[in-house]
Amino acid sequence: MNQALAFELLLFEQENSLRILVAEDDPDLRRLLAVALRRDGHAVIEARDAAELLEALASTLIEPVASPFDVVICEQTLPGIPGLSLLAGLRSRQRATPFILVTDQAAVRERARRLGAAVVDHLDVQAIRAAVRRAAEIGPAND
Repeated sequence: MNQALAFELLLFEQENSLRILVAEDDPDLRRLLAVALRRDGHAVIEARDAAELLEALASTLIEPVASPFDVVICEQTLPGIPGLSLLAGLRSRQRATPFILVTDQAAVRERARRLGAAVVDHLDVQAIRAAVRRAAEIGPAND
């Protein structure tokens, strides 16, 4: 491959790469999601509980700055704070970052959708990847 074509390919990949925060307490599932998303070309930061997730999001919760992430993937049963509460907190601060809530609870799914989140079943990695692709088509949030 010639150098000009390689450079164009790199630029294209960078344009389509998202910065994704994955919050999941199950280390095997978190790793599986992270590996799948990295193979899709995305930059992934992993959080194992609400404390790590909040630390990663701290700058956006304190000051009105752009989100450091293009997508947040969070399980409902995250230790420390339920995923729906984290979503509601972001929305109450006018944060439009695409949020994918992982839950199998019908009532939680409905409330999350009303807050503008995508909702997927807990073990459906392909559905999570599809939701990330939809977020990529919409484009990064400008919080």
